[in-house]
Amino acid sequence: MCRNNKGFTLFETMIALAVIVILTGYGMPAYQNLKLNKTMTASINQLVAGFNFARNQSIIRTEQIVVCPTADLSACAEDAGWHQGWMVFIDKNINRIFDGQDEILTSEISMNEQLTAQSSQYRKLVRYDKMGASPGTNITINFCDSRGSEYAKSIVINNIGRPRVSPNGSCG
Repeated sequence: MCRNNKGFTLFETMIALAVIVILTGYGMPAYQNLKLNKTMTASINQLVAGFNFARNQSIIRTEQIVVCPTADLSACAEDAGWHQGWMVFIDKNINRIFDGQDEILTSEISMNEQLTAQSSQYRKLVRYDKMGASPGTNITINFCDSRGSEYAKSIVINNIGRPRVSPNGSCG
C-alpha cells in the first residue's frame, strides 16, 4: 500500500513559524528606520524645492521673495517651526511680513507629525533679493524625529541663496 501524504506535519509548521517570527523580529527595526528615513528625506526635498523655486522666482521677477514657516497661510509663524507648513510669497513692500499687498506663490501644509523642522529663533525666514541672494547670516533648518540627533539632518542656506542638505543636524 502506498501512502502519498501531501502536507506538512505539525513539527514542520512550528519550525517554519519560528523562523518567520525570528526574521520578522530582526527586520522590523530596519523597516522602521527605512520608513523614517524616507519620510525625512521626502520632507527635506520638498522644502529644498521650495527654496529653489523662491530663488528662481526672485531672479525671474526681479522682486524680493520670502519663504517663511506658517501654520495657517495668513501670516508667517512666530516660532521657527517649519514642520507646521511654509509659504513662498512676493514681498511687494519689502517689509518681510505677509500682508495685504503680497502674493503667495506656493505653500505647503504641515509635515509628518513624527518630524520636526526648526531653524534658529533669530533667523525664522529666508529672503531672496532680486539677484537670488539671501543676505544676512546663513540659516540652518534642523530636521529631527523620534530617533534623536544621531539621525538628524539639516538644510543650510548660505548668503548666495543656495540651499544644501547636510547629514549633520542637531536636535534640542
